[in-house]
Amino acid sequence: MDYFIIYLHSETKVTTHPQVDLSVDAASIWHKDVPLKVVLFAWRLFRDRLSTKDNLLRRGVINHDSRTCVAGCDIVESSSHLFLHCNILGSVWHSIYSWIGVSVSNSFSVPDHFNQFSYNGGIGNKRHSLLQVIWYATIWEIWKERNNRLFNGSESPVLHVVDRIKAISYMWLKEKYITLPFNFHGWWLSPFTILGIG
Repeated sequence: MDYFIIYLHSETKVTTHPQVDLSVDAASIWHKDVPLKVVLFAWRLFRDRLSTKDNLLRRGVINHDSRTCVAGCDIVESSSHLFLHCNILGSVWHSIYSWIGVSVSNSFSVPDHFNQFSYNGGIGNKRHSLLQVIWYATIWEIWKERNNRLFNGSESPVLHVVDRIKAISYMWLKEKYITLPFNFHGWWLSPFTILGIG
């Protein structure tokens, strides 16, 4: 396995981290309709640089007993587990698939999931772009829910997380395209139908 060295600030301490095989086209990551902080968050996620518990354990920040998923599923909290395979937080995707009317099986890795989700049902530019906006909104809200559970001790039902994804993706698009011909109710029911995207 290839490794590279990360230097931490000006300290002499170094740590190794497995090199990540990034299979996401860089041009696809920088989406103009998604806030920069969310794009940068995804960039870190694709490279497995988020403060998930497996990464914190590897860096010696937490101990072995604290490494399990915040949703209580007794599995190590890695990026792929948290965002895709967790019985609670990962299940958000099933509601998203139902909302947009697609059938997808979750990939093993987050970058593969991004590619699969983005090109679901064809490669039309509008559809591709809209799917990416929804994907970014989903990972952002899953992370926020994870942090809320971890740091505040409060949980939202999965359907509330999905509602927030619908709301934030709508807001991002309306901020960029004020004249877009859709309303929130239509977006809530079927984003592709209301935009006339097949």
